[in-house]
Amino acid sequence: MTGADRLSQAAFKFKALFNAKNSTEFAQIVKIDSQYTTTVLRDVWNADGNWNALLTQRSTTLLSDLSLAHFRASVEFCQSNFVEAYTHQLSSYQAFLRAFSNMDRWGVDPLLAMSKDLYLLSCRADYQLTRAGQPATKLEEATRAINQGFSMCMTDREPLANLSRKWGTYHLANLLFVLYFRQKAFNLCTNMLRGIKTTELPPLDQFPMGDQVTFRYYRGLLAFQGEQFAAAKEDLVFAMEHCHRDAYRNRTRILMRLTPIMMIEGNMPQSRLLQKYPLVNALYGGLVRAAMLGDVCQFDALMQDKEQLLVSLGTYTAVEQVRRIAVRQLLYKIHLIDGKGSRLSFQLVRNGFWAAGMGDVSVFEIESILADMISAGFIKGYLSHDHGVAVLSKQLPFPPIKSVLAASK
Repeated sequence: MTGADRLSQAAFKFKALFNAKNSTEFAQIVKIDSQYTTTVLRDVWNADGNWNALLTQRSTTLLSDLSLAHFRASVEFCQSNFVEAYTHQLSSYQAFLRAFSNMDRWGVDPLLAMSKDLYLLSCRADYQLTRAGQPATKLEEATRAINQGFSMCMTDREPLANLSRKWGTYHLANLLFVLYFRQKAFNLCTNMLRGIKTTELPPLDQFPMGDQVTFRYYRGLLAFQGEQFAAAKEDLVFAMEHCHRDAYRNRTRILMRLTPIMMIEGNMPQSRLLQKYPLVNALYGGLVRAAMLGDVCQFDALMQDKEQLLVSLGTYTAVEQVRRIAVRQLLYKIHLIDGKGSRLSFQLVRNGFWAAGMGDVSVFEIESILADMISAGFIKGYLSHDHGVAVLSKQLPFPPIKSVLAASK
């Protein structure tokens, strides 16, 4: 058997599986590194000693377009020629999309497998292009192609729900989230969410749990970026509670964004949780301790030290809000030292700030800080400017932090 014969035999298998609507096996063989693909290419090489059959074989049908481009992509992939591998994979993907328009739900799994390969190859291709001093455009190109597949799933008009391509919507949406976030195209994420919201889809809770967790994680990230912390918390808590317990890296990623929200609410993470996730502890542990101890100087120093990382994660402005808790705790300490009196003099606070290492804070600044604390509900009372004191409520002058922050939502 020649290499050309073996490729023809492989194309026949593609056709047979396609006609039989064998979703599981078809999804396996279209993977660029599948065992079947490896076997076919090994047979071609053993028969001819070269890849000429792949170069000279002519395509006569849509499925042969798909299979030939697939095998060409795999050869280039095995030789680490990722730009060429991506180009052939894109051709194979586009051929599949032409067929996918007439397919029902059985075509979803092969589409997902090919979409993932296209994404991974685009990343490797762009890396090679960048190293060669050429424009890296493959990721953006792959995004457009995958978006076509996503739209074909989301807008499917199949009347029978169990046969609808809509069951691929959330999986492809999650892949597009990855692509959009890599390109910082957050506006496209918002557009996609708007499209999903206005499309009649099966309820999210009927999709695989993996799709639900990933989708709600990214939706939570977008809400977090928009400082919609209540919505972000709801999605991130769901993702954390339903993420597989062994998926340590994913759980760490969720906590990196969920922890600042909890801190803003005064729900500081317990030491046991921080010890279980060292990366979260390294970033937020010191800030949590400084805030609860009222060590404003240490809090500010840590914010400065971790600024670059917090900015890169998009959590800096959220964590910055926790400083008010540190200030509240420091003022409470000063109040206790003063004997829990009903008045807190500006000068006493000024002396307390000096002792805490905050330098020479002016009386005007002290008055502004106390006014802010009273306005936010951290302190119950009022300011007497003429007497230079804060007159504190006789009942609970320093309300519990959680109750204050809950009331401010």
